[in-house]
Amino acid sequence: MSRKLYDITIIGGGPIGMFAGFYAGMRNAKVQIIESLSELGGQVNALYPEKTILDVAGFAGLKGSELINNLQTQLDTMPEVEQRVGTKVTNVIRKDDHFEIETDQATYETKAVILATGNGSFKPRELRADNVDAVAEKFITYSVRDLKKFANQDVIVAGGGDSAVDMALMLEPVANHVSLLHRRNEFRGLENMVDKLKASSVEILTPYLIKQLDEIDGRLQVTAKKNEF
Repeated sequence: MSRKLYDITIIGGGPIGMFAGFYAGMRNAKVQIIESLSELGGQVNALYPEKTILDVAGFAGLKGSELINNLQTQLDTMPEVEQRVGTKVTNVIRKDDHFEIETDQATYETKAVILATGNGSFKPRELRADNVDAVAEKFITYSVRDLKKFANQDVIVAGGGDSAVDMALMLEPVANHVSLLHRRNEFRGLENMVDKLKASSVEILTPYLIKQLDEIDGRLQVTAKKNEF
């Protein structure tokens, strides 16, 4: 039995892949989107649904979840676009006049391939500190999927890039107290957001490294050491 031949296969179901699928559907192309995660939306949906996205043209600011919901609603107006989630691409093979897409579910044939994988599959950089494994499940998270869980809590954000700066500012209005701990004096985040951080109530602790984590009376105790350059 011959396989269905797609006009376009989009590998990666983040915001770019979702819009590419919609536009391909507008052109009446036979198209499929293949995404390794359990739902479309990429890192924005998996890690930053509560983050305010500021660099989307035409929007002064909207949450990551709102952006993905809007893209999903738009994509769903093209029901002929096939959405394959939980599917990992293992190989792409060029044939004479098409490509074979091998996945952990099946093999597909397509005339063209759009790679919309961004940085590829992602995993947050895990914290390295003494005793981290003992407290990780209860106290450590690498994304903010629900701001309400942090209401009235004392929170330490570790890092100095865009994600850390944005996360600290995002938590400031809901948490009891937010500290941002970074191993360097300088931050790698966008200058405008760093300025907002410095003008906020977030406590900035630099240059420090987290050395040990302990649970004391149901709370997390963080031991940090000044970073020597």
